[in-house]
Amino acid sequence: MRIRGLMLTLAVVTAACGSNGDGDGGPDDAVEGTTAPATSTVVAAASATTDGSPAVPTTASSSSDVSAHPCDGGEVSVGGTDGVLVSGGNEYHYVLFVPTSYDGGAWPLVMDFHGLGSDGPGQGSASGYQALALREEFFVVHPTGIPAPGSGQNSWELAQFDVDGRDDVQMVADLIDRVSEMVCVDPARVYATGLSNGGYFSALLVCELADRIAATFSVAAISHPDGCQPSRPVAMGALHGTADEVVPFNGGGESSLMTDDLLGTPFEEFFEQVMPDETAEFAADFNCATTTDETIGPDTTLTRYVDCDGGVEVRFYAVEGGGHTWPGSPIAALLEPALGYATDDVDATEDAWAFMSQYSLSG
Repeated sequence: MRIRGLMLTLAVVTAACGSNGDGDGGPDDAVEGTTAPATSTVVAAASATTDGSPAVPTTASSSSDVSAHPCDGGEVSVGGTDGVLVSGGNEYHYVLFVPTSYDGGAWPLVMDFHGLGSDGPGQGSASGYQALALREEFFVVHPTGIPAPGSGQNSWELAQFDVDGRDDVQMVADLIDRVSEMVCVDPARVYATGLSNGGYFSALLVCELADRIAATFSVAAISHPDGCQPSRPVAMGALHGTADEVVPFNGGGESSLMTDDLLGTPFEEFFEQVMPDETAEFAADFNCATTTDETIGPDTTLTRYVDCDGGVEVRFYAVEGGGHTWPGSPIAALLEPALGYATDDVDATEDAWAFMSQYSLSG
């Protein structure tokens, strides 16, 4: 079976790359990643001085106890911290990364969702978001989904496949609350991004959690499910390769994930979705009045939906010949034999952050 071969290929790549705790190397989609235990240093979150400027944080003990809310000068652990969140009776693991330059102020939060069968540490290694967080000064959390019944692969819930006993959207709301107890998150600047299954899920959050999410960026998968009614316009970006064999760009139901026993099931209908059309449906929700196309590189065309309600923008990057990849990933070139071509025209981390960070819930 093809997907089994793909998973074995990625497992080899994972073993070769490993994880060194700083976001370099690791697995991509369709393989359960591994990581060394995260380490952290506890610092005192800076409180405001009398003139309103932040005080300089000082190094505290290695204890992870938090003596007060981080926005009120409580202790904050910098670096990577492993955690477990119980939501709806299910356990979700996550890694929270706090840059060493954290000064106690209210910073943005990026939630980085993995693909089917991967995990939070693996997605963090693939996306390289921790290195960007160090430079741009924001928090990033890499959560790990749970397997659906009868499956051993970590996953995120999709509207088309409602599963009893799990509510991943509620988990995200709970995760935002949990992270906000650990560090001082700016609630108006919480963003969601993800690969494949995580890209679908990021779009679902626009439908069901728009009051908590300022912007999203979906890589290698986006879906506008029937009945999606966002409570507010949300800035959205999506990127997809025209030669993606896992999530077909033009639908057709012929995903490499499909097996004979899945033919005629809702999975086949799910892979009928046409990626540009799914994005356009969100633009229609937000009453975007103008559509423009521009070439941004040898492989890539950017469609922009502008003049939308709420001042947001919807973007779709079409990568000619692109595979099921995260362009700009530190390991994208290694994964090309398994997942297809990764363009250099776009960086799915750098460019997504530049887009999302323009927006906040406050306008």
